[in-house]
Parts: sequence; structure tokens; C-alpha cells
Amino acid sequence: MSDEAHQKAVSGEAWAEFCDTLKSAGRLVVEHSTDDLDRIEGFRYLSRLARGGLFSYLENRDRVFSDILPIPFNLKIGCDNPDADYRSVPVDPAHTYRIHGTRGTVNFLSLNVLSGGLGAGAKPPGRDGTVTFNDPDPDGVIDVIVSVAEPELAEGQCWLQMGPDASMIAVRNFFLDRTNEKASELTIECLDPPTPTPPPLTADQLTHGLAMAGLYVHGVADRFLGWVEDLFVPRSNTLEFLPDDDPTGAWGDPNQDFRHGYWTLDHGQALVIRVPAIDAYYWNFQLNNMWEESLDYRNLSVTVNKHTAVYEPDGSALILVADENPGIGNWMDTAGHRRGTMGLRYNQVVADIPPDVTVMPVSRLGELAGARPTGEMG
Repeated sequence: MSDEAHQKAVSGEAWAEFCDTLKSAGRLVVEHSTDDLDRIEGFRYLSRLARGGLFSYLENRDRVFSDILPIPFNLKIGCDNPDADYRSVPVDPAHTYRIHGTRGTVNFLSLNVLSGGLGAGAKPPGRDGTVTFNDPDPDGVIDVIVSVAEPELAEGQCWLQMGPDASMIAVRNFFLDRTNEKASELTIECLDPPTPTPPPLTADQLTHGLAMAGLYVHGVADRFLGWVEDLFVPRSNTLEFLPDDDPTGAWGDPNQDFRHGYWTLDHGQALVIRVPAIDAYYWNFQLNNMWEESLDYRNLSVTVNKHTAVYEPDGSALILVADENPGIGNWMDTAGHRRGTMGLRYNQVVADIPPDVTVMPVSRLGELAGARPTGEMG
């Protein structure tokens, strides 16, 4: 325990510095908001990131006695997938772990080892090993050994490789039908813990945790603003891949092709996206606000996937982004926004086929050939 960390912890200086970092992050919202709604949601975004930072660096920080925990409710980062149940697990490459449990009936399950971080002061994000489970099975068992060196495996086990800088495991359950599919139920155990139980929280851990949580808030907000303003806004109303050298993309699931974009519409306009008939294990489209947070998919029609889509006779899916439901295709509600971001994922696609994206007057939407009545929620 360092004397400086102890003094900062017990005097309250560490907490005060954390609060100061949050205050500085607020300037990003003030300086980059495009309207009042963006600004209001931006401050809520910072509050969500604060919960996420405290969760990651204080509540879920133990890399030996780890738990597979859901990320905080409504924490939305970098075009979060409305179809996903995200869970995070801190790990230490000096140890070996076993992940065990039931597969469930969710459409897709993956475990990805990640390094680096999204916050300020963190190493650029990187990806190590990945294991994927495609076949839904209510009786299926998951048994994974997580280590740097390849282990001897028992029957039915598989290996998830960590790199020397590994910091966490991302567990992704992707649903096609949340009403009927059941997520995996997994636990993690460190097979070589240095102590039988976790030691008490130290001043070093508190001081470092608060500092990193604050940097996380500022760093995440700044990083994805860079995406939006540098990459997406200059090519508004298109859906394209991130540049190959973008480091943040390394934290996405390696099984998917992911297009991003920035949409902006005047009153009376609609964005028309035609997703081609495509051979993909999973696909989805979603609308976000300018902070790259998915819009309110729990209550509004702002996302559609391979299962929920209404299809055209040629197998394509017509997606219409507009203020009001035009009564055809798959309507995406702008939720009071005039602009925002969007994403289109193809998971395990056989051959990539880009979507067709155009802007047209709402009054002309009825001219779209082959358009069929929309489903209740797209």
C-alpha cells in the first residue's frame, strides 16, 4: 500500500478527483450536442457511464474471484446490440479459469477474451481467443478452460486462449426471439487462486478504481464522439464498415460484419434501407442517438432482426426510418430525433452483400415496389 494512495483514500481526495473528472466529461456533452434532446440524453449517458466505470473498476474488479455478471442496466456503449445479453468477466492471464454451465436456447453464444480498454489512459483494445456456440440446446453443457498456455482438456471441454495482456472476457448471448429463447447460465472459477478468499479492499485499489472509473467515463464518451464526428457525419445516410485500422472495432464480436452510419432527416423525409436477401446466421438493424446508444428498444420500434423482420417477395427486408409509421415495410421510430447513428450487423455471413440506402420524401413511400404491410413492431 503506497502512502500517497492511503492518504488520497482516507482524506477523500480520491473521491474528489473522481468527481472532478466527471465534471470535465460534462464539457463534452455541452460542446458536442446538436440540439436540446441530444444534450439531455448526453448527460444521462454520462450517468450511465459512471455506473459502468464504478462497476468495472470497483464492484467487478476482482480478477481472481471473478463472477460472470450482467453489465449495469441500460449501460449502452458503441452501438450496443438490442438483441444482446452482455456479460463481462475480469481475468488475470497469470491464472487459469474454468467456465461451466448450460448452453440455453439463445440463438448465438460467444466468449471473447479482450485486452486493453475503452477509457482514457488505457491500452488500445485488442482481441485474443474466441469460442462460439451456434446450436441452441436446453440440455447442452458449456465447459471451457481459459488460460494462456494450451491445457490438457477433459472430454467435452474446449480451450479459450488468453493473451499475455488479457483483462476480461466478454460473454455475448444474441437473441432472435427474446420471448421464447433462454440465455446461457454460466459460472467461472479460478483453478489456481493465491488465497482461499478475497482479501479486504485496499487504499490502492480504491484510489486506482476511482481514478480509472473517471477516466473511463471521459474516455468512452470521447472515443465514440470521434467515431461519429470523424467517420460517420462526413458520409451521412450511408452504412459502411469501420476503417481497418480502427482499434475500437477489436472489441466487437469477431463473427460479425458490422456497418455503422449517421442518419439525418428533415421533417417529411424518410431513410429507406433495403437489406438484401442474405445468407447469414443472424442479422439486425438498429437506430441510436448521437452518443451511439441504442434507442428505447424496450418500448419503441427502433430495431429489427432476421426473425422479426417482414420480408419482401424477393427475400429482402425494407427498413423505413421515419417520424411516423408509414404502414409498409419495417418501420423504425426516430423517437423524437432529427439525427443519430445506426448499425447493421451480419453474423457469420456466407458472402457480404451491402444494403441499399436512400433518402426520399415520406409522401412517396407508397411507390416502393413490392412493399408489404409492416408488423406491429417491425
